Amino acid sequence: MATIPATTLTALFVSAADATSWKRTNLGLRTEIAHAGYTYTVQLPQGSGAAYIAGRYAWGNHECLYIEATLPETLPIVEAAMAATRVH
Repeated sequence: MATIPATTLTALFVSAADATSWKRTNLGLRTEIAHAGYTYTVQLPQGSGAAYIAGRYAWGNHECLYIEATLPETLPIVEAAMAATRVH
C-alpha cells in the first residue's frame, strides 16, 4: 500500500474542497485531483460518512486506496460537491 505524506493528503482534500467538476456514480459523488504526477480520486459515499481517497493513477499504474478525510476536511468537500451538482 502507498505511503502518502500528511501534507499531500491535506493538499488533496483542500483541492477537493475547491473542485467544481463532480461525477455521480453508484458509489456517490467523485472528483479527480491532479497532484505530483498522479490523478487521485476523491469519493463522497452515498448517504453519510467521511470523504475518502479511493485511488490514484498515473501512466501505467493504478492503486486502490482508502484514506479517509477528517470531519473538518469532509464538510467543505461536501459543500463543493453540492454546489457543483446543484440544478439551477
